[in-house]
Amino acid sequence: MKRIIVCAFIAVLAVGCAASFKEKRALSKPMVSIAMEKIQKNDLQGAIVELRRALDANPSDPEVYYAFAMAYLNSQKLDKALENADKAVKYADKLELDHPGMKSEAYNLKGTVLVSMGKKKEAISAFQNAVKDELYATPEYAYYNISAIEFDMKRYDEAQKAAQKALDHNPHYAPAWKIMSQVYLEQGDENQAINALRHAILEYPGYTEAHWDLAQILIRRGNTQEGIKSLNEAVRLDPNGPFGVMAREKLQELGVISE
Repeated sequence: MKRIIVCAFIAVLAVGCAASFKEKRALSKPMVSIAMEKIQKNDLQGAIVELRRALDANPSDPEVYYAFAMAYLNSQKLDKALENADKAVKYADKLELDHPGMKSEAYNLKGTVLVSMGKKKEAISAFQNAVKDELYATPEYAYYNISAIEFDMKRYDEAQKAAQKALDHNPHYAPAWKIMSQVYLEQGDENQAINALRHAILEYPGYTEAHWDLAQILIRRGNTQEGIKSLNEAVRLDPNGPFGVMAREKLQELGVISE
């Protein structure tokens, strides 16, 4: 009888803890939403103030730590960003199906922080952890990030494999087509590079960098008129931005007035 009472008492405690987290989550969740809006507006100080309130309300809410990591990453406080990304990973399972894929999102953010710190191999490991959960809604992000690192390290075969995995999950993901074009160029296959860039532009017509890259290949191959069209599109999309400025200068070199 004594043993049964103890077990029942433990069960009551367990239920109480679960309810307690849900109650705290009801307080912290809207605060995190407000903080994320502030981060998007680059009001990082305001976001951190809101997140400290959320932390007081619920010190085991992984979304609080995720948002902290975002705010610190954007303010280049990378050690703090990494610390909070790790805590987001640690507590991610608490949300269960309230936020499926939370741990993967936290790993992807951790990898992004590690890239900013110059820790490329550790970043790849984080991104690989991100794609392990089948509930992760956007694994193409992590695969793209792996591809970008591998490309930067001049491991083009590995970059291609990762980019292809991104496209296998989401064939409409324009950045994966874009980096695939860069891999093809390094492999000396301009035809495939052009095809990949056209895919990227098809999925995202406002992809200025893809228009610029496509123009360079077309002009180099003697298809100047098609190249000029791509340059004009870059100017139209980004008149004062870096690719728009470069496109206008290239048009001037070709003796063409931008449209």
